[in-house]
Amino acid sequence: MRKTLVIGATGFLLLALTACSSVTREPGEAAPVGSASPAVTSSSSPASTGSQAGSPTKAPAKSSTTSVRETKPTTSVVLVPMQTSHGGEFRSPTGNITCEVDLTQAYCQTVTPARSVTMSSSGSYTTCKGEQCLGDAGDGTPTLEYGQATGVGPFRCESAATGVTCTAGAKGFRIANAGVTSVAS
Repeated sequence: MRKTLVIGATGFLLLALTACSSVTREPGEAAPVGSASPAVTSSSSPASTGSQAGSPTKAPAKSSTTSVRETKPTTSVVLVPMQTSHGGEFRSPTGNITCEVDLTQAYCQTVTPARSVTMSSSGSYTTCKGEQCLGDAGDGTPTLEYGQATGVGPFRCESAATGVTCTAGAKGFRIANAGVTSVAS
């Protein structure tokens, strides 16, 4: 990333960030999730420029207003519908976690280590350890990418690099290779 330092005539310090790669987007298309946009500046008095391309740009003698819009990376979650209005299933991007959600419960498991968790619509859950706790994910089970969420009825499950978090109301669990932990939303 290239950084350019600009000091205006009024003493304002602006830092413009320019990415080394370019991204082409259609007009009106939003920036991808997690991307940062460069700072945008505006001035009510234009800078005078030389008459030839490549000439040095002179700063304005006096600027009445300068504004800076700072953007932060977007951390919003993309909601993905379940396969049916009654529920469906998904797997994590690594394939180690699979879940099935319907109107009455959410069930998730990790293959390695062998573990599962079943949650009721009240947010209470039970865990199970060992091969006897595992089921088989259906053929063609879709992947819920990191940063995506899905659910049906009172259940919402979100996929992240740290595991899958499922909640019902204000309670739920996170399942990952490290284990199952309680969460509150």
